[in-house]
Amino acid sequence: MQQLVNGAWWAAVVQWRNWPLLVKLGVVLVVPVVGALVLGVLRVYQDVRLAESYRDIERVAALRVDLGHTLTAVQLERTEAARGGPNMALLAETTDAAIDRTRDTLGRAPELAEEVSLRYRAMTGTLGLLDYTRDRMINGGDRTVILNAYNAVTQAILDFDRALVGRFPDEQLTGTSIALNELQGMREQIGVQHATGLLGLADGQLTAVEGAPIVEAELRLDDNLGDFEAVAPPAMVGRYGRTVTGSALADRRVMTDAVRAGTARFDTDQWHASLSTSGDLMRQVSEDEARRLRAESGRLAEYISNRAGAESVLLLTLVLLAAGIGGGLGRYLVRSFGTLRRTALEVAATRLPEAVAAIRAGDTGQAAIQPVPLRTTEEFGQLARAFDAVHSQAVRSAADEANLRRDLSNIFQNLSRRSQGLVERQLRQLEALEQKADDPDQLANLFRIDHLATRMRRNNENLMVLSGATLSRRFTEPVPLSDVLRAAVSEVEQYQRALIRSAPGLRIVGYAAGDLIRSAAELIENATTFSPPQSQVVIESTERADGSLRVEILDQGVGMGDAELRTANERVAAGGGAGVPISRQMGLFVVGRLTARHGITVALGRREGAGLCAAVTVPATLVTHDEQPVPALTAHAGPVADRLELAGIHVRLPEFPSARTPASILFTAHTPVDSPAPAAGGFTWLRGPAGAPGVAPVAPAAAPVALGPNGLPKRVPKGQLLAPPAPPVAPPSGGAPARDPARARGFLSAFQAGVRDGQNQKGEA
Repeated sequence: MQQLVNGAWWAAVVQWRNWPLLVKLGVVLVVPVVGALVLGVLRVYQDVRLAESYRDIERVAALRVDLGHTLTAVQLERTEAARGGPNMALLAETTDAAIDRTRDTLGRAPELAEEVSLRYRAMTGTLGLLDYTRDRMINGGDRTVILNAYNAVTQAILDFDRALVGRFPDEQLTGTSIALNELQGMREQIGVQHATGLLGLADGQLTAVEGAPIVEAELRLDDNLGDFEAVAPPAMVGRYGRTVTGSALADRRVMTDAVRAGTARFDTDQWHASLSTSGDLMRQVSEDEARRLRAESGRLAEYISNRAGAESVLLLTLVLLAAGIGGGLGRYLVRSFGTLRRTALEVAATRLPEAVAAIRAGDTGQAAIQPVPLRTTEEFGQLARAFDAVHSQAVRSAADEANLRRDLSNIFQNLSRRSQGLVERQLRQLEALEQKADDPDQLANLFRIDHLATRMRRNNENLMVLSGATLSRRFTEPVPLSDVLRAAVSEVEQYQRALIRSAPGLRIVGYAAGDLIRSAAELIENATTFSPPQSQVVIESTERADGSLRVEILDQGVGMGDAELRTANERVAAGGGAGVPISRQMGLFVVGRLTARHGITVALGRREGAGLCAAVTVPATLVTHDEQPVPALTAHAGPVADRLELAGIHVRLPEFPSARTPASILFTAHTPVDSPAPAAGGFTWLRGPAGAPGVAPVAPAAAPVALGPNGLPKRVPKGQLLAPPAPPVAPPSGGAPARDPARARGFLSAFQAGVRDGQNQKGEA
């Protein structure tokens, strides 16, 4: 599991192109910031170390100051011992106090190196000779031995001081430290000359043996002076030259030269005065330079420490400034990208669809776009302007498309109206031919052509619906459901196969009845087309508990697969959209567009066994109830049936409520399933003489009952539907009554004209 997590982490790191913007910006800023931070931390660390080293130098310089005081105290005690003066006890106390201060300062000094520690232990051991030397001095010991013991102590102090020199971070301080040790050496040589001369002059005159240490000390003094001038800074050399000068130094030089030549002619006082003054001048220079070294070390330590603090503050400020600038830039970038993203999504989800809908609705004022709220001139502003250009082009394209759709819609409407006019003319010609036809078979063929023309009219109306036009044929009063269903069946070519099984006593509001008729006709047409020719298409209607109406159109066809069924339902749903895709089943889109106007829903589903069920749900707001039963049609149908009988056409009308819609006159063969079969000699429209055994179902008509002055119904143009002729049957034994073709033609023509007039007067609004 851990390997998978590590692998996913590594994959996320490698695919840096998919990193969020803030992460990329952070990486871009982190690299230089971290680099600068590391370098800055290293610089601060170095300065802190340097400041600490200067602090160590300051403590070492303080130790060397105390060490110089100790050296001075030992040298004075040695000089007093050589003179044999009475101040030995006082000088011994001074020396011991100087040694104690040196030890205290050494305790505060930094950790000593190994070599320095060795020198310190050697010096400590040599300082132990002082007590022995003092005892010998009190007891009258050999002063030459005593003088050599003091020389050993001073040399140990000088060796420890040289070990403390070391290498300093500052070259000038290094030179000053080395030069200070050379000064201490020069002091020691003058002190040796001083003590040796006093010891030799105690007998009155220096011998060659007694003067040898003085000559050697002079040589070492010259070497120390040369080394001092070589390593000391010029300022230090200048201070030395200005301080170590005067007649005492000149006298010392003259006397030491005389000792070297063996011609010394000076007494103890002259030697003591000259050497004491020279030693004091050298001690003054060395102590001043030691204090100056200590002060300079402290100053440099303070300066470096302050610089480290300033660098730390500057580094922290730079880091915070970089973080602030990076955060500000990152926030600006993210806010700019967020603005672009939100605007793009808003344009895609709201603005552009609203603009397109407004343009399609004819409102060109919505074509103006709102620019992205980025007013900068850099890349983000340019990107915003580019997006505005894309948005503007999309709106212009939508306007062009809306104009194209509008032009195509107008073209389709014009073509449909022209075709509709041709169909109306064709129907009038057919009516004229029907009035002149004498042969019943020829008249039946004309009726079939009349029905095909009616279908052509429906196709033209469908085309007008798809083009967005509003049909002018509307009902002004609520239409009984039974008449709506019969009118829908009358629009179908194979109307004989349609069976209205149940029709509750409900009415459909007038403004929705026409669209419901056309929608049901399309669904019934599909059911008859995609089902076996010998099967029936059943239309069932039920009133639901919420007051809505459910109409089911059931067929026994091969059905549809899941994908096809889903596609068909999508087509029905897409019919109410702004555009209609190209498809061979345009009727489904017509159904969707017609039903979407009134909130009617249509769903296609499978039946148990075989076939499909097209369920149409009409909202309760479109359904009304009959206030009272409508009288049956028998009172009016009798005279019509009698007159058609005289024309040789035998009609039997069922006991349906009389309808006030154009469909009631033609849908008389659709009796409920549980009703008794029609008797022989029933409704045999254009099938043969009365008493024929075969009875064919007849589709409902789309016109209301309208009777003329002679008692015959008026024929509705394009509303007459014909059932296919039944197979020939044997005439009854009694024979058929004689029929006058001219008289039958007259009755039929009057009937069709009455139906058409009734539809034109009441069905069109």
